Amino acid sequence: MSKKLPSIGHRLVSGFSLAGALFAAFFFLPDAFMPVVLAGLGGLLAWEFYGLLAASGVSNYRCLGTIGCVAMILVTWFAQPGWGAAVLLIMTVAVLLRTFPQKNNPKPLETISGTLFGLMYVGLLWSAMAQLVLYPRTAYAHAGWGAISWTGRCLLLYAVFMAKWTDIGAYMTGCLFGRHKLCPRISPAKTWEGVVGGITWGTLCGCLLVWGVNRWAAGAPFASVGLTWMRAIPLGIAAGAMGVVGDLTESLIKRAAGVKDSGGVIPGMGGLMDVLDSLLFTAPMVYVFLVAMEGWV
Repeated sequence: MSKKLPSIGHRLVSGFSLAGALFAAFFFLPDAFMPVVLAGLGGLLAWEFYGLLAASGVSNYRCLGTIGCVAMILVTWFAQPGWGAAVLLIMTVAVLLRTFPQKNNPKPLETISGTLFGLMYVGLLWSAMAQLVLYPRTAYAHAGWGAISWTGRCLLLYAVFMAKWTDIGAYMTGCLFGRHKLCPRISPAKTWEGVVGGITWGTLCGCLLVWGVNRWAAGAPFASVGLTWMRAIPLGIAAGAMGVVGDLTESLIKRAAGVKDSGGVIPGMGGLMDVLDSLLFTAPMVYVFLVAMEGWV
Protein backbone atom coordinates (compact mmCIF):
# COMPACT_ATOMS: atom_id res chain seq x y z
CA MET A 1 0.00 0.00 0.00
CA SER A 2 2.86 2.38 0.77
CA LYS A 3 4.17 1.92 -2.77
CA LYS A 4 0.76 2.58 -4.21
CA LEU A 5 0.10 5.62 -2.03
CA PRO A 6 3.48 7.29 -1.41
CA SER A 7 3.60 9.85 1.44
CA ILE A 8 -0.13 9.42 2.06
CA GLY A 9 0.36 9.72 5.82
CA HIS A 10 2.15 13.06 5.63
CA ARG A 11 -0.32 14.33 3.05
CA LEU A 12 -3.36 13.42 5.11
CA VAL A 13 -1.95 14.86 8.33
CA SER A 14 -0.88 18.11 6.66
CA GLY A 15 -4.05 18.37 4.57
CA PHE A 16 -6.44 17.84 7.45
CA SER A 17 -4.39 20.10 9.73
CA LEU A 18 -4.66 22.93 7.21
CA ALA A 19 -8.36 22.20 6.68
CA GLY A 20 -8.89 22.30 10.45
CA ALA A 21 -7.07 25.62 10.70
CA LEU A 22 -9.19 27.11 7.90
CA PHE A 23 -12.36 25.73 9.51
CA ALA A 24 -11.44 27.37 12.82
CA ALA A 25 -10.71 30.67 11.07
CA PHE A 26 -13.99 30.57 9.14
CA PHE A 27 -16.27 29.65 12.03
CA PHE A 28 -14.67 30.64 15.33
CA LEU A 29 -12.53 33.75 14.83
CA PRO A 30 -14.25 37.13 15.23
CA ASP A 31 -15.51 38.61 11.96
CA ALA A 32 -12.83 41.29 12.00
CA PHE A 33 -10.13 38.65 11.52
CA MET A 34 -11.60 37.21 8.31
CA PRO A 35 -10.23 39.84 5.87
CA VAL A 36 -6.89 39.66 7.69
CA VAL A 37 -6.73 35.87 7.24
CA LEU A 38 -7.75 35.99 3.58
CA ALA A 39 -5.38 38.85 2.75
CA GLY A 40 -2.55 37.18 4.66
CA LEU A 41 -2.98 33.89 2.80
CA GLY A 42 -3.23 35.78 -0.48
CA GLY A 43 0.01 37.62 0.28
CA LEU A 44 1.83 34.36 1.03
CA LEU A 45 0.49 32.77 -2.15
CA ALA A 46 1.64 35.77 -4.20
CA TRP A 47 5.09 35.72 -2.60
CA GLU A 48 5.51 32.03 -3.46
CA PHE A 49 4.24 32.59 -6.99
CA TYR A 50 6.66 35.41 -7.75
CA GLY A 51 9.46 33.31 -6.27
CA LEU A 52 8.62 30.53 -8.71
CA LEU A 53 8.64 33.01 -11.58
CA ALA A 54 12.07 34.23 -10.57
CA ALA A 55 13.32 30.64 -10.33
CA SER A 56 12.11 30.03 -13.88
CA GLY A 57 14.12 32.99 -15.12
CA VAL A 58 11.24 35.48 -15.40
CA SER A 59 12.14 38.69 -13.58
CA ASN A 60 9.31 40.37 -11.71
CA TYR A 61 8.52 42.96 -9.10
CA ARG A 62 7.89 40.58 -6.22
CA CYS A 63 7.14 43.12 -3.51
CA LEU A 64 4.99 45.33 -5.74
CA GLY A 65 3.03 42.36 -7.08
CA THR A 66 2.43 40.94 -3.61
CA ILE A 67 1.18 44.30 -2.36
CA GLY A 68 -1.16 44.50 -5.36
CA CYS A 69 -2.61 41.03 -4.66
CA VAL A 70 -3.26 41.89 -1.01
CA ALA A 71 -4.87 45.18 -2.09
CA MET A 72 -7.21 43.37 -4.50
CA ILE A 73 -8.40 41.06 -1.72
CA LEU A 74 -8.95 43.87 0.77
CA VAL A 75 -10.72 46.05 -1.80
CA THR A 76 -13.01 43.14 -2.66
CA TRP A 77 -13.88 42.93 1.03
CA PHE A 78 -14.29 46.58 1.93
CA ALA A 79 -15.43 48.27 -1.28
CA GLN A 80 -18.27 47.99 -3.74
CA PRO A 81 -17.93 46.18 -7.09
CA GLY A 82 -15.73 48.00 -9.58
CA TRP A 83 -12.94 48.88 -7.21
CA GLY A 84 -11.10 45.69 -8.08
CA ALA A 85 -10.76 47.05 -11.62
CA ALA A 86 -9.43 50.28 -10.14
CA VAL A 87 -6.72 48.34 -8.28
CA LEU A 88 -5.77 46.55 -11.51
CA LEU A 89 -5.51 49.90 -13.29
CA ILE A 90 -3.39 51.42 -10.52
CA MET A 91 -1.12 48.39 -10.37
CA THR A 92 -0.70 48.30 -14.15
CA VAL A 93 0.39 51.95 -14.13
CA ALA A 94 2.66 51.31 -11.12
CA VAL A 95 4.37 48.37 -12.88
CA LEU A 96 4.89 50.43 -16.03
CA LEU A 97 6.27 53.39 -14.09
CA ARG A 98 8.60 51.00 -12.27
CA THR A 99 9.84 49.71 -15.64
CA PHE A 100 10.28 52.95 -17.60
CA PRO A 101 13.49 54.16 -15.91
CA GLN A 102 15.25 50.77 -16.00
CA LYS A 103 18.37 50.67 -18.16
CA ASN A 104 19.68 47.15 -17.51
CA ASN A 105 16.57 45.02 -17.91
CA PRO A 106 16.98 43.08 -21.20
CA LYS A 107 13.44 41.69 -21.09
CA PRO A 108 11.10 44.38 -19.73
CA LEU A 109 8.03 42.80 -21.34
CA GLU A 110 8.61 39.58 -19.39
CA THR A 111 8.93 41.55 -16.17
CA ILE A 112 5.72 43.46 -16.83
CA SER A 113 3.79 40.38 -17.98
CA GLY A 114 4.98 38.20 -15.10
CA THR A 115 4.08 40.76 -12.45
CA LEU A 116 0.65 41.47 -13.91
CA PHE A 117 -0.07 37.75 -14.37
CA GLY A 118 0.47 37.31 -10.64
CA LEU A 119 -2.23 39.90 -9.99
CA MET A 120 -4.66 37.89 -12.09
CA TYR A 121 -3.57 34.42 -10.97
CA VAL A 122 -3.45 35.15 -7.23
CA GLY A 123 -5.10 38.51 -6.60
CA LEU A 124 -8.17 38.14 -8.80
CA LEU A 125 -8.79 34.43 -8.24
CA TRP A 126 -8.17 34.44 -4.48
CA SER A 127 -10.42 37.50 -4.02
CA ALA A 128 -13.31 35.16 -4.92
CA MET A 129 -12.92 33.79 -1.38
CA ALA A 130 -13.96 37.21 -0.07
CA GLN A 131 -16.85 37.29 -2.55
CA LEU A 132 -18.05 33.92 -1.29
CA VAL A 133 -17.96 34.70 2.42
CA LEU A 134 -19.85 37.98 1.82
CA TYR A 135 -22.44 36.33 -0.44
CA PRO A 136 -25.22 37.35 -0.86
CA ARG A 137 -23.90 40.89 -0.68
CA THR A 138 -26.84 43.20 -1.22
CA ALA A 139 -26.58 46.35 0.88
CA TYR A 140 -22.88 46.70 1.74
CA ALA A 141 -24.06 47.69 5.19
CA HIS A 142 -21.17 45.90 6.86
CA ALA A 143 -19.09 49.10 6.50
CA GLY A 144 -15.88 47.16 6.48
CA TRP A 145 -15.80 44.76 9.41
CA GLY A 146 -19.50 43.99 9.91
CA ALA A 147 -21.18 40.66 10.54
CA ILE A 148 -20.50 37.68 8.29
CA SER A 149 -23.56 35.59 7.59
CA TRP A 150 -23.78 31.90 8.39
CA THR A 151 -24.51 31.32 4.70
CA GLY A 152 -21.25 33.00 3.69
CA ARG A 153 -19.25 30.88 6.10
CA CYS A 154 -20.86 27.70 4.79
CA LEU A 155 -20.16 28.68 1.17
CA LEU A 156 -16.52 29.22 2.01
CA LEU A 157 -16.47 25.84 3.74
CA TYR A 158 -18.04 24.23 0.67
CA ALA A 159 -15.36 25.63 -1.66
CA VAL A 160 -12.55 24.33 0.57
CA PHE A 161 -14.37 21.03 1.09
CA MET A 162 -14.82 20.51 -2.66
CA ALA A 163 -11.25 21.44 -3.53
CA LYS A 164 -9.58 19.23 -0.94
CA TRP A 165 -11.79 16.14 -1.33
CA THR A 166 -11.35 16.36 -5.10
CA ASP A 167 -7.57 16.51 -4.57
CA ILE A 168 -7.63 13.57 -2.18
CA GLY A 169 -9.90 11.52 -4.45
CA ALA A 170 -7.73 12.24 -7.49
CA TYR A 171 -4.53 11.35 -5.64
CA MET A 172 -5.83 8.07 -4.24
CA THR A 173 -7.64 6.98 -7.42
CA GLY A 174 -4.67 7.90 -9.58
CA CYS A 175 -2.21 6.02 -7.37
CA LEU A 176 -4.37 2.91 -7.18
CA PHE A 177 -5.91 2.72 -10.66
CA GLY A 178 -4.14 5.28 -12.86
CA ARG A 179 -3.06 3.96 -16.24
CA HIS A 180 -3.63 6.69 -18.84
CA LYS A 181 -1.54 9.83 -18.48
CA LEU A 182 -3.41 13.15 -18.39
CA CYS A 183 -0.67 15.55 -19.46
CA PRO A 184 2.76 13.92 -19.06
CA ARG A 185 4.64 16.97 -20.37
CA ILE A 186 3.38 19.03 -17.43
CA SER A 187 2.67 16.47 -14.71
CA PRO A 188 3.79 12.89 -15.43
CA ALA A 189 2.04 11.43 -12.36
CA LYS A 190 -1.48 12.67 -13.13
CA THR A 191 -3.86 10.31 -14.92
CA TRP A 192 -7.31 10.47 -16.46
CA GLU A 193 -8.47 7.88 -13.94
CA GLY A 194 -7.36 10.21 -11.16
CA VAL A 195 -9.25 13.13 -12.71
CA VAL A 196 -12.49 11.13 -13.03
CA GLY A 197 -12.11 9.67 -9.54
CA GLY A 198 -11.32 13.05 -8.00
CA ILE A 199 -14.25 14.85 -9.60
CA THR A 200 -16.60 11.98 -8.72
CA TRP A 201 -15.45 11.82 -5.10
CA GLY A 202 -15.44 15.61 -4.68
CA THR A 203 -18.92 15.95 -6.17
CA LEU A 204 -20.29 13.18 -3.94
CA CYS A 205 -18.77 14.71 -0.79
CA GLY A 206 -20.01 18.15 -1.80
CA CYS A 207 -23.56 16.86 -2.31
CA LEU A 208 -23.49 15.19 1.11
CA LEU A 209 -22.28 18.41 2.72
CA VAL A 210 -25.01 20.49 1.08
CA TRP A 211 -27.69 17.93 1.95
CA GLY A 212 -26.54 17.61 5.57
CA VAL A 213 -26.21 21.35 6.21
CA ASN A 214 -29.56 22.12 4.58
CA ARG A 215 -31.22 19.38 6.60
CA TRP A 216 -29.79 20.01 10.05
CA ALA A 217 -28.40 23.56 10.19
CA ALA A 218 -30.71 26.38 11.25
CA GLY A 219 -32.02 28.37 8.30
CA ALA A 220 -30.80 25.84 5.70
CA PRO A 221 -27.87 28.09 4.64
CA PHE A 222 -27.27 26.57 1.22
CA ALA A 223 -30.96 26.39 0.33
CA SER A 224 -31.30 30.10 1.17
CA VAL A 225 -29.18 30.90 -1.89
CA GLY A 226 -30.74 28.19 -4.06
CA LEU A 227 -28.07 25.53 -3.62
CA THR A 228 -29.64 22.09 -3.16
CA TRP A 229 -27.91 18.73 -3.25
CA MET A 230 -29.17 18.18 -6.82
CA ARG A 231 -27.74 21.50 -7.99
CA ALA A 232 -24.54 20.59 -6.19
CA ILE A 233 -24.04 17.82 -8.79
CA PRO A 234 -23.33 20.10 -11.80
CA LEU A 235 -21.56 22.56 -9.51
CA GLY A 236 -19.36 19.77 -8.15
CA ILE A 237 -18.43 18.59 -11.63
CA ALA A 238 -17.61 22.13 -12.78
CA ALA A 239 -15.72 23.03 -9.60
CA GLY A 240 -13.80 19.75 -9.69
CA ALA A 241 -12.79 20.31 -13.31
CA MET A 242 -11.62 23.83 -12.47
CA GLY A 243 -9.63 22.39 -9.58
CA VAL A 244 -7.82 20.12 -12.04
CA VAL A 245 -7.00 23.19 -14.15
CA GLY A 246 -5.60 24.88 -11.04
CA ASP A 247 -3.49 21.84 -10.20
CA LEU A 248 -2.09 21.61 -13.72
CA THR A 249 -1.39 25.34 -13.80
CA GLU A 250 0.78 25.16 -10.71
CA SER A 251 2.51 22.05 -12.06
CA LEU A 252 3.31 23.97 -15.25
CA ILE A 253 4.77 26.86 -13.25
CA LYS A 254 6.84 24.56 -11.03
CA ARG A 255 8.15 22.60 -14.03
CA ALA A 256 9.24 25.85 -15.69
CA ALA A 257 10.96 26.84 -12.43
CA GLY A 258 12.61 23.41 -12.09
CA VAL A 259 11.36 22.82 -8.54
CA LYS A 260 9.26 20.10 -6.92
CA ASP A 261 7.42 22.29 -4.40
CA SER A 262 6.48 25.97 -4.24
CA GLY A 263 7.93 26.13 -0.73
CA GLY A 264 8.44 24.14 2.44
CA VAL A 265 6.06 25.60 5.00
CA ILE A 266 3.74 22.54 5.09
CA PRO A 267 5.45 19.22 5.98
CA GLY A 268 4.86 16.49 3.43
CA MET A 269 3.12 18.78 0.97
CA GLY A 270 5.48 21.67 0.20
CA GLY A 271 4.39 25.28 0.04
CA LEU A 272 1.07 26.98 0.56
CA MET A 273 0.42 27.10 -3.17
CA ASP A 274 0.92 23.32 -3.38
CA VAL A 275 -2.09 22.94 -1.08
CA LEU A 276 -4.32 25.79 -2.28
CA ASP A 277 -3.65 25.69 -6.04
CA SER A 278 -6.94 23.97 -6.83
CA LEU A 279 -8.88 26.27 -4.47
CA LEU A 280 -7.66 29.26 -6.49
CA PHE A 281 -9.91 28.04 -9.32
CA THR A 282 -12.60 26.21 -7.35
CA ALA A 283 -13.72 29.24 -5.31
CA PRO A 284 -14.32 31.49 -8.36
CA MET A 285 -16.27 28.66 -10.02
CA VAL A 286 -18.54 28.35 -6.98
CA TYR A 287 -19.11 32.10 -6.95
CA VAL A 288 -19.86 32.26 -10.69
CA PHE A 289 -22.30 29.36 -10.35
CA LEU A 290 -24.13 31.10 -7.52
CA VAL A 291 -24.42 34.34 -9.47
CA ALA A 292 -25.67 32.47 -12.53
CA MET A 293 -28.18 30.63 -10.36
CA GLU A 294 -29.67 33.76 -8.77
CA GLY A 295 -32.59 33.74 -11.19
CA TRP A 296 -33.51 30.20 -10.13
CA VAL A 297 -33.94 30.87 -6.40
